[in-house]
Amino acid sequence: MRKKIMIAVAILVMCFAFVSCGKSMADSPYVGTWKAVNASYSGIEMSVESIIGGEMTFELKDNGKCVLNVAGEEESGKWSENEDGFNVEDQFDFKVDGDKATMDYSGVTITLEKQ
Repeated sequence: MRKKIMIAVAILVMCFAFVSCGKSMADSPYVGTWKAVNASYSGIEMSVESIIGGEMTFELKDNGKCVLNVAGEEESGKWSENEDGFNVEDQFDFKVDGDKATMDYSGVTITLEKQ
């Protein structure tokens, strides 16, 4: 009898562990597509298209994954929320204010709008 109880407890623990791994971010206000609308460097504003030769978008999915599309080239990664907005792969921090997000990267500030 004791062995059956231990097996049942082990099965329950494993079930809870697997369920908790798939945390959904469906309620996050950041889920969706964010499109880069402009960039600035040393106070000079430029269009993103002129800098990279096409559009730049981040698609944040409710499973914590994201897809970056830069001029037709796609790259996958992971994202998470932080206190000011969200970050991608713990490398790119986006500060969110309403439907706009900004990121500073090597002196270039990129502004994105939620689509």
